[in-house]
Amino acid sequence: MLVEFPERPGAGPHVVGFARMVQSTPRTSDRGLTIAVIAALTEHDRIGHAIRSLDEQSSPPDLTIVCADSGADRNALTAQSAGADAVVIGSEHGRAGALNQALALLLPQLRDEDAVLIMDAGSLLGHDFVAEARRHLTEGVGAAGVFIGMEGGGFVELFKGSDYGPFLRDLIRTREEELVLIGEAALFSVQTLWHVTTARSAGLLPTGGSEVYNPEVPHPDAELTLTLVYLGYKVVAVP
Repeated sequence: MLVEFPERPGAGPHVVGFARMVQSTPRTSDRGLTIAVIAALTEHDRIGHAIRSLDEQSSPPDLTIVCADSGADRNALTAQSAGADAVVIGSEHGRAGALNQALALLLPQLRDEDAVLIMDAGSLLGHDFVAEARRHLTEGVGAAGVFIGMEGGGFVELFKGSDYGPFLRDLIRTREEELVLIGEAALFSVQTLWHVTTARSAGLLPTGGSEVYNPEVPHPDAELTLTLVYLGYKVVAVP
């Protein structure tokens, strides 16, 4: 199925089509659905490999959706030919904006026990990544992702001068374990993602925004990682 919304999604046939696509996904276990969302902006040459790495998981996602750039038709065609559903997006805010648009349609169709895997088209996941990440989510973890090494000082530099700066400096000083940065691929519980959007909308976070990602910051993935920690969640790495 191809769902296209070149502008910000609202009420309309494309929303109905997207909802039908998600609602028709069979629920085969009590653990909830796992929906994979692949961000693919001008990366048609990598989409097939990313989808294949999901299909070959020991616990594959129940549905795979590709966010394809509306200016690059081959992304959508490649996604569909590889067996995924494609969501064609026109966004002024790049990857973060495209993912926000897809999540705005996706989250209302899911339950708290469901999970969303967000990954880049260039990511190739290990055979047990999804199964291990889901196991972590049952242990009170907000997100489980591919580890990107960064010393505490590196995080401080990313947010130097921002409203998160004082919190991050205190966090690094008192934290015993290394802070995990997520971005290349990460699994989130639906409940956690709703918590983020609610906290943003209520003005409870040092940075602004009203959606899952804040496209106004230089590093949206790092900011989302820090937001989860600020809200009291653990963020863990999956081998």
